[in-house]
Amino acid sequence: MILAGPFRLFTATLIAAGSIEAAMAEAPVGTPQSVDGVYAVDIETRQGDCDKNYHWKIAVSGGRIRSIGDSPMAASGQINGLGNVALAFQRFGHVATATGKLARGAGSGTWSSATLQCAGSWHATR
Repeated sequence: MILAGPFRLFTATLIAAGSIEAAMAEAPVGTPQSVDGVYAVDIETRQGDCDKNYHWKIAVSGGRIRSIGDSPMAASGQINGLGNVALAFQRFGHVATATGKLARGAGSGTWSSATLQCAGSWHATR
């Protein structure tokens, strides 16, 4: 499925958000605040017709993630004290999920979207 501009951007944004959240979750075992900060997330699509690469920034505060800048999607998720990341991103009825691990200010994981029929990986750094 080939996505129009807004949907391709949405897919990339979802992926990036997932990457950032995962990166934040890789902090050492401790409180959610140990992963607080701004993260740069690089997303790569490995399956499907979504944008192949995307770069995005997120902010983490108290283990909660939010988009910063001109993000076109809503993000929700959890980063636990062990650095495990689990989140979802939504826009225009499309949903993408991301999972991974974060430690010492960097992390990585995978993302997928059944509604967009795309999947890939992400990497984030603080």
